[in-house]
Amino acid sequence: MKNVTLYILMLCLVCSLPACKKKEEKKFGNKLGEIGAKADPIKVEGQLIEFGDFPMELVSNGKLEAYQKASLSFRTTGKVSKIYAQNGAWVEKGSLIAELDNQMEKLDLEQARIKMERVRLERQALIVEHKIGAKNPEDVTADALKRFNQKTGFEESEIELEQARIRYEYTRLIAPVSGRIASLECKEQNTPDASKPFCLVINDKEFDVVFPVMEKEMSRLHIGLDVIVKPFAMDSVTFNGRIAQINPLIDEHGNVTIKARVQNSNGSLIEGMNVKALIRDKVPGGLIVPKEAVVLRNNQQVVFSLLNGRSYWNYVESDLENSTSYTIRVVKSGILKAGDTIITKGNLNLANDAELDFKFIGK
Repeated sequence: MKNVTLYILMLCLVCSLPACKKKEEKKFGNKLGEIGAKADPIKVEGQLIEFGDFPMELVSNGKLEAYQKASLSFRTTGKVSKIYAQNGAWVEKGSLIAELDNQMEKLDLEQARIKMERVRLERQALIVEHKIGAKNPEDVTADALKRFNQKTGFEESEIELEQARIRYEYTRLIAPVSGRIASLECKEQNTPDASKPFCLVINDKEFDVVFPVMEKEMSRLHIGLDVIVKPFAMDSVTFNGRIAQINPLIDEHGNVTIKARVQNSNGSLIEGMNVKALIRDKVPGGLIVPKEAVVLRNNQQVVFSLLNGRSYWNYVESDLENSTSYTIRVVKSGILKAGDTIITKGNLNLANDAELDFKFIGK
């Protein structure tokens, strides 16, 4: 019995030895050594750096002002007898918009016309008597005509007729330009508020977009430069225009006022509308990188490039900017040049001289 027991113990000991050896290798063998191996290459993406014309973008907020706009008020007081147009209506230049009660002015004008006609006939009779065959003022000398005018009161009658005509016209509101009626609030049989215009006439076929730009941008702007206009209320709609005026004056905020002319092609633009003005132009000779390629290190701008499979940082300064890119120049250190490969993704926490797993995605 003792021999059997001893045999079983020895057999269990022999069977357990390989298992112990295997377990020991798992704990202290190769896999433990792999933990201390060097880190895997960092996965990044990038593209080639470009040199060429930089598509400049300058964005500013502005307002629409009608290219032609007239503020109309009666030049005399009285009650409005008739209004011939309403807000939103289109009127042609010279159209009658409204008139005051002007019966007395009409009578005065007619009376002045009658008097003028009588005086004219009296002067003509004197001309005929003065010279045989003479009928018109041109048929007599200037001295003779002057005497006849004084004798008949011709010049005084002319002045009275013109005064009566002006008083009558003061009661009528005529459109000085073609356009659309706006801000007409008075009603018939009411006296207009003299403290504000009776109405506006706005030619909404053309608008000026008025917007500010910083003085440092002024040298890049010129008359005729293309402008894209986007109304805030219609962000998906754009209108094309061109710079028409550059005010050569810098305001207290360091801005210059620009006016760009834009056609109201579909009639949706309205006086006073808030818009975004986008100016695009090309500036030649720039080293161009996408914005995501530029990161900050110690409050300085850095662009990482790919050099022999490793990261290399280049201290840079950005110059021109648009919605997607910068132009840059290398400062302090760096070897960036056109055609180099730069890192655009995976660079936020990237260090210098890191091994890279690079994926080419750009130009």
